[in-house]
Amino acid sequence: MRDIQPRFETWLRQEGEMPRAVVTSMAPVEGGASNVTLRVELEGAAVPAVVLRLQRETGIFQPYDVAREGEILRALANTAVPVPGVLAIERNATVLGAPFVVLEWVDAPHMGVAGGEADFGAFTAMVAAIHNEDWRRIPPDVLPRPTTVAEATRTEVALVAARIDAFGLQSPLLDRGHELLQEHIPSDGELCLCQGDVNVFNFLFREREVVAVVDWEQAHIGDPRSDIGQLVALSHLKGAPFGEAREMPFARTYEAVSGRSMAGLEYFRALWAWQLSFIYRAWVASNDSAPWYTGDEADSLLDRCLAEIG
Repeated sequence: MRDIQPRFETWLRQEGEMPRAVVTSMAPVEGGASNVTLRVELEGAAVPAVVLRLQRETGIFQPYDVAREGEILRALANTAVPVPGVLAIERNATVLGAPFVVLEWVDAPHMGVAGGEADFGAFTAMVAAIHNEDWRRIPPDVLPRPTTVAEATRTEVALVAARIDAFGLQSPLLDRGHELLQEHIPSDGELCLCQGDVNVFNFLFREREVVAVVDWEQAHIGDPRSDIGQLVALSHLKGAPFGEAREMPFARTYEAVSGRSMAGLEYFRALWAWQLSFIYRAWVASNDSAPWYTGDEADSLLDRCLAEIG
C-alpha cells in the first residue's frame, strides 16, 4: 500500500486536477472478489476522501475491466439510479501497476450494516429502477448489446463456464449444472440493464433511502430475472426455506413493485446456485479462508435447483 501512496499523490497533482492534494492515508474497503478498492483520505483537495479502485489481473469474476466499470458509472450519472461520481479513469497500467478509477467517496453504510437507516422497500424499488433504466444510454463498446434475451443468458452461462475452466475446477456437479443450464435457456423475457451483483452490500443507505449503488463490474444487458435469481439463491443460503422461486419474498415484492412477471425464475435461481457453488470452490482455492456459506450448503442448493429445471 505504501509504495503506491506517493505515486497516487503525484498522479492526483499532475493528472487528477488536485494540484495541492496530500494523501494522508489509504485503507482497504472490503470488496470480496471485486476489484481492489481503497479509501484514500486527502488534505489540500476539494474533497476529504476518494475511492481508488484498482483492476485485478485475475480472480473469481475475471475478466476484470475497471475502466469499463467507470464508463458505466459515468453513463448512469444524473439518472434515477444513484451512483458514485467518477473523478477519473486511468487506463495506463504503468502509473500504479494496474488501470484504475477514482470515484467519489459516498459516506453511507451498506444495507447489511445500516440497521434502521435501511429499508427493504427502497432496496427493491431501486433494483426495479436499475432494470427500468434505458440501457441504450451506455455505449455498445462498454456494454455489448445482445440481439435476444436468450443470447444474453447464453453469454452469462458461457462466462461462468470460462471462469470454472480458468480455475481448473473438476466437479461433476458443476459439469451437470453447465449442461442443464445450456439445455434449458429460456426463450422468453426482456432485455434490461442488469447490475450483476444486487447483493445488499452494494446498496448504500441514508435515512431509509438508497443514496448509491456500487460495484458495477458484473453489469450487463440481460434478463432482469438473473438479478432476482441471485437474491433468491442467496436467501436460501441464509436460511430461507426452499420453495417455488417466484413465491420467495423478494421475488414477490419485486414483481409487485416492477410489474414484471417472475414466471420462470427457477432457471435463474439455478443459474445463481451454480455460480455460488463455483464461487465457493474458487474462493477456497485462491484464499486462506472460505466464504460465509459452506460448500455443502452451496452444493445442496445447486442439486435441488438443477432437479427443478432438469
